[in-house]
Parts: sequence; C-alpha cells; structure tokens
Amino acid sequence: MSRAIESFIRTIPDYPKPGVLYRDITGLLEDARGLRMAVDLI
Repeated sequence: MSRAIESFIRTIPDYPKPGVLYRDITGLLEDARGLRMAVDLI
C-alpha cells in the first residue's frame, strides 16, 4: 500500500475486541485526492 494512502487510514487497536486492529478509512473517503489514488491502484 502506498505511504500516501496509509497516511489517510487510522489504525485503532483492540476494537471492537482485544487483538483486533480496526482500519478506519473515513479519512481516505473524505479526501478526494487520496480516494482517487486508492481507486487507481485497484
């Protein structure tokens, strides 16, 4: 994954339960440039 795209994704440890790393992509969806980069990589 591109470092630029990773900067838009937050990692929340132990959510919703211990041992799980939740990846919050809200920041990526809110940024048109970041979202375009992610879509282009698909």
